[in-house]
Amino acid sequence: MPWSEASRTLPLSQRPLDAAAAGAGAPLLALRNISKTFPGVKALSNVQLTVYAGEVHALMGENGAGKSTLMKILSGAYTADPGAECHIAGEPVAFGGPAAAREHGIAVIYQELSLAPNLSVAENIYLGRHLHRRGMVDRAAMASACEATLARLGADFTPATPVHTLSIAQRQLVEIARAVHFETRILVMDEPTTPLSTRETDRLFALIRQLRAEGMAIIYISHRMAEIDELADRVTVLRDGCFVGTLERDDLTRAALVKMMVGRDLSGFYTKTHGETRRGEIMLSVRNMSDGRRVRPCSFDLRAGEVLGLAGLVGAGRTELARLVFGADARTDGAVFVAGTPLAIASPRQAIDAGIAYLTEDRKLQGLFLDQSVHENINLIVAARDALRGGRLNRASARQRTAQAI
Repeated sequence: MPWSEASRTLPLSQRPLDAAAAGAGAPLLALRNISKTFPGVKALSNVQLTVYAGEVHALMGENGAGKSTLMKILSGAYTADPGAECHIAGEPVAFGGPAAAREHGIAVIYQELSLAPNLSVAENIYLGRHLHRRGMVDRAAMASACEATLARLGADFTPATPVHTLSIAQRQLVEIARAVHFETRILVMDEPTTPLSTRETDRLFALIRQLRAEGMAIIYISHRMAEIDELADRVTVLRDGCFVGTLERDDLTRAALVKMMVGRDLSGFYTKTHGETRRGEIMLSVRNMSDGRRVRPCSFDLRAGEVLGLAGLVGAGRTELARLVFGADARTDGAVFVAGTPLAIASPRQAIDAGIAYLTEDRKLQGLFLDQSVHENINLIVAARDALRGGRLNRASARQRTAQAI
């Protein structure tokens, strides 16, 4: 049965996969019966996804719905359970790993960017595929080769620019340049606007539209309804590791999407009731906190039994204010009081000793030691105060603390 535009009206599971002779109406990517089982967990169960060239296909679902697992299978990072089918441009494909997926024109830009900050833009674009001359890496050739790609994307940096000097938005553009430079046909973008300002988001959307117009298929993962309204040609929804359905552009409504994602009607979804809260005494008081640059004199009080929100656009200074309170950055002015007692907090250690904890926004770079165990990370900041005589680690106490925390 040849693939035709008319077949788009069929249920997704009934659309044909053998599309080699079908012409322009064939999907660029067709995934069927994608399942993935981890020990004790069924992460995906018979999921399906069809994506066409020149479309932005949004992938939505609550946290834990299986979106990331599905994309890791597509990128070759995970292997699907037996019975899975993957067709690209009508041809059956089996990936042996990320390198094989790249050779088939698939690129993934993860929420946590995968760049080497100590290398140049050109070296990152060619990472794993360096050009060589006489047995040496040919940096000049790589820089020259990717100039046209950067110009095409409107980059305001050069191939020789060190990546560690770039902003988050510029680093994201380097990842996109890497995909474009090697003629990626299917680009996956996982929550790409999370670290971006409004202006940077507008630029990213313009670039996505440009790539779509050039025929690239873009799988766009997001929780933000406004972005889906603005970009998506179609939306596929996953729930609890299962395929729920695909909506065409004309059928996209927020009510329909929410119902598919959470499994119930939208009515009452935003109705929230709060019981009477008894606020206690002021536990944390910050007065005239400033770093002389991003944070101007800021003051607030936090009471026992209270959740205090810090709101603002990207770049407004929320993170910077939190780091000043925690002593992670130097302040030019300001005072911190804990339970009414003034504290001269000049380092994170002093903040921790005062009972203040800080969960960073970048857990990968600032919050955790990824090469150490959960046990070691949990006990790291209390190892010294918990030590036995002679500075020996209190291993029994540490094991108990880990068990309680988990």
